[in-house]
Amino acid sequence: MKKLFTLILIFFAIFLCGFSLHKSRKAYIMLSSATISNMTAQRIERYFSCGQRIHYALISPDGFKYPAVRMQISKQDEKTSNWGFSIIQSRDITLDLAQNQYIDYIYITKSGHYILQFFYLNNKDYPFAHTEFMVQ
Repeated sequence: MKKLFTLILIFFAIFLCGFSLHKSRKAYIMLSSATISNMTAQRIERYFSCGQRIHYALISPDGFKYPAVRMQISKQDEKTSNWGFSIIQSRDITLDLAQNQYIDYIYITKSGHYILQFFYLNNKDYPFAHTEFMVQ
């Protein structure tokens, strides 16, 4: 009887630890120098040239929660007073909730280390998706 109880307990522990029924899939950002499509989705880049068109895709596997987001680009720089980051560009975007992706592009004309972040407009303190990239 003890062996059966131990076996059931081990099976139950493995089931609880090994399986997650409500695993959330987070939103992410893809960057590319070419237009993002099914063919170029395999080629994610992090290094770009000055003045080059940087295509990005914001992808949320579970869909977006709200129809409006804020896209923000920050540059890491030691000459600023905000912990070394200065905001380069910020704009509000309206999303189609029927789709789980948003594709657009940006231009960066100065070299440096950049961070691309997306915030929901009702929670501008914490980004729900972000990525880092370099422009040379």
